[in-house]
Amino acid sequence: MDKRMNKVEEDTIVKAQAGDTDAFSEIYKVYYNRVYFIAYQYYRDSETAKDIVQEVFIRVYRKIKQLKEPVTFNAWLGKVTYSICVNHKRGKLKTIDLGDTMDIEDFGDHNHVSVEEVLENQRIKETIFESLETMSAPLKSVGLLRYYQEFSINEIADILDIPHGTVTSRINRIKKILKVDLENKGITPKNYMLVISPSLLCAAYQELSNKYVLNQASSNNILDSILHSPKLLLAGLFPKIATVGVLSAAITTGMLLTRDTSSSVSADVIAPPYSREMMIVETAKIEEISYDKNWTNKAIKLNITTSNDNYDQITINDEVTDMISENGNYKIQLRKDGKVIDEKRIKVSNIDIHSPNGTYKQSENTFTYHLNDDLSQIDPTSIRFYKDGVPSEEYHYNVEDNVLTILSVGDTIDTFFISDQAGNELEIIIK
Repeated sequence: MDKRMNKVEEDTIVKAQAGDTDAFSEIYKVYYNRVYFIAYQYYRDSETAKDIVQEVFIRVYRKIKQLKEPVTFNAWLGKVTYSICVNHKRGKLKTIDLGDTMDIEDFGDHNHVSVEEVLENQRIKETIFESLETMSAPLKSVGLLRYYQEFSINEIADILDIPHGTVTSRINRIKKILKVDLENKGITPKNYMLVISPSLLCAAYQELSNKYVLNQASSNNILDSILHSPKLLLAGLFPKIATVGVLSAAITTGMLLTRDTSSSVSADVIAPPYSREMMIVETAKIEEISYDKNWTNKAIKLNITTSNDNYDQITINDEVTDMISENGNYKIQLRKDGKVIDEKRIKVSNIDIHSPNGTYKQSENTFTYHLNDDLSQIDPTSIRFYKDGVPSEEYHYNVEDNVLTILSVGDTIDTFFISDQAGNELEIIIK
């Protein structure tokens, strides 16, 4: 089912823009589980996901009047959700990036089984779920937008503010990673006759979303807290006064805020005492950028500390993300109202995604391999050697020269594993 068909009518959006809280409640009830699932995929924490649901719909209430075309509400909500997810500070993304920028072809066996039959296989389904949930933030964003929310390539490019070609490239990377993860579990087209298709990915995301549903009590509590929030009420009464981090409003101490009698919320709300003077919040500055500088073969998450929350986006090389997947020079910017308000630059050089390599010589009874690694270098403690599958110590490794020597080859199948400091493993099979 196209999840975009499960949406509120355009006139409901118009009513919400006019301040109708019943219409706003209807919008919330249609979309809150979708937002919850997306937030949960980013942070893997239910409480953080609930916080994001509340943040998203508070922003929807505050900004919905600025939406010029109500028919574009679905895409706009997607953009709001994405922006809040990537900038939410308290969450911790689980990120594993196994891909590169190469394009791939789908599995080519046209005698594949149906999507339903594929997902009935518990081993395949769990492998697909794990692969989708552990992809890097940039890939996860595209995957959710394309196969869960079912936006077009152009819509995704607009939501993420990235080129059309980048979206297509990331879709290809998602498929490639999924293909590799399946094959690592012995799941191949030859054995299972499956094809990685858009319909399979849509069905997988839909079934995965059924695992993460916000219960009704929590949903009602969030909606109630939004509708009774002084922050929301004040945003409605003073739409031109920003409330970022702290409430920036000139409100008379003890001022009584009375809701419109047509509103579904009839209780009066007493605003807390605030200063009569306008509280001016300075735009945010980048105070510190930190990340794990150990060698890694995964994407790196930047921890960006700011002076306050008065900004709209954090971008890395003009892309809304906090993840870096390759070495290079990076420009980190804070943006507000489409303008850059602060910028810092860093150089990342501790990502290594390539396994060790080398050259070898083999005589009648001896195998010699000269190893090298361009970046993180060989990790001698990672060595594992097997003869016909049985662990063996019948080898010599010269740490200084990175030379591996195996004696008595030829009568057994010898398998040797060695990794670099980033964890990329080389497998050598001698028959």
